[in-house]
Amino acid sequence: MSIQLGSEQGESSVTMRNIAARLGVSATALYQHFDSKAAILQEIRFLGVRTLLEAQEPAMAVEDPVERIHALARHYIRFAVENRWLYKVLFYENAVNETELAPTEREHLVAPLQQVRDACEAGIANGTFRQDLDLDSASLLLWASVHGLASLLINGRLGQEGSPPFPIGLQDDFVRSLVEGVLRSLRA
Repeated sequence: MSIQLGSEQGESSVTMRNIAARLGVSATALYQHFDSKAAILQEIRFLGVRTLLEAQEPAMAVEDPVERIHALARHYIRFAVENRWLYKVLFYENAVNETELAPTEREHLVAPLQQVRDACEAGIANGTFRQDLDLDSASLLLWASVHGLASLLINGRLGQEGSPPFPIGLQDDFVRSLVEGVLRSLRA
């Protein structure tokens, strides 16, 4: 309900009172489950990561590490474009205080990055990527590149032909070119 409300009207509409009204309960009843808007946003982040991971499941079935990274990037971009508000909550809004999270909750929040790391590790193991590759740096480089592209797309800075200010043509082709450019620095 909160995601629908935020997607339709923006974060300022995600208030305890508005959420309760959408659910057909009193704000007092909602406070029995969440003590604040921040607590609701934290739950939205956990749900958002689960939703992103579900969107990336087809990519995880790809055996070849390079093609898996390309597929992860495509699915990540699609998720961001199709779920703009949720993506912004995940990556732009106040960060979750990790010191207050259980280790399993911290692992959950970084699971999408771990997927990229696992693909890089598989690429090292099969000889596609350099043996001296720093997995953490390589994973972050790939994620930061794709995340940056997603941010530009959802904020209207890049778009399809005729979409100012910088048209990119076919989105999947552009994503593939971006990822391939980054992967060149990782190859054996």
